[in-house]
Amino acid sequence: MRTQELSQRALPLLAAGHFRGQRGVSRLIVGTDFSLRSEFALARALRLPLGQGGVFAVMHAGPPLDGHDGPAGAVSGERCLRKAVSSVCRRLRHRVDVEVQEVLRLGDPVEAASGVSRELGAELVVLGRPLVTYPVRELAEDSMVRRMVRGLGASVLVVVPHPVRPYARPLVAVDFSRESRRALELTLRLCPSPTPVDVLHVVDTREEEAALRASGAPAERWLLLRQEAEHGARVALGRFLAPYRETGRELAVRVRSGEPGEGILGEAAERGSDVLAVAMSGAQARTPLTERVLARAGCDVLVARHTTSAS
Repeated sequence: MRTQELSQRALPLLAAGHFRGQRGVSRLIVGTDFSLRSEFALARALRLPLGQGGVFAVMHAGPPLDGHDGPAGAVSGERCLRKAVSSVCRRLRHRVDVEVQEVLRLGDPVEAASGVSRELGAELVVLGRPLVTYPVRELAEDSMVRRMVRGLGASVLVVVPHPVRPYARPLVAVDFSRESRRALELTLRLCPSPTPVDVLHVVDTREEEAALRASGAPAERWLLLRQEAEHGARVALGRFLAPYRETGRELAVRVRSGEPGEGILGEAAERGSDVLAVAMSGAQARTPLTERVLARAGCDVLVARHTTSAS
């Protein structure tokens, strides 16, 4: 099975110590437009574990903000940003090893955030997102969240408005790729032990099942096909997770069948996940499955990219 081959090929890297159980992130950017959803993003970022000697940057990009204190009643973005940074400094006053940075840029927010992310070597960019409403709508092409996820080379944590607590029920969707391995490792760093982590792989046998039905095969044939595929996925997933379990992490294997996007969203809803991690290829800026999950998930979504600068 292809999933088994991929898992076995990646295993030696981990056995050699590729993953050392790092805790937290060292270079983090929080994007803000001074809205309520940005406040939630900032609150979430302050709850994340920060590595030693880290950088916590608060960034705003765009024109002056309409308000009450400047020409024609405008408050500059600089003033609002300084207020936000002062709040972060107070919250992190006990972390003298963490450098808090104030970043103000003019111009397109995506281009500015991409440039700052490269300059700082950011491991994670945290953004706010409006609460999901029903019926669920796809993200608009000009949605800022969609543009950010597509345009940034770093991993992105998209935060929905809800009470901010430390993550307790993370779910990681993996397809055994390098990017999904990055999603798992970043989740383990953001959700330190003893937090248990559910790891999901969705088996998609719809085409094979349709072919069997079209050929008139009895139902037992395609049911057997699905069972064999799920068994193979469980074995491959166990091997995929073995090196991480050796570090003492509690990881639960979850396997579903069907359309991957629906399977991921269904598992997250059933388990009441508070953060859902998915992967996006660094070479492919548009991944329909990732964007569909991002648009419809009722919890925070971590979109992980594999980057050469990531530790």
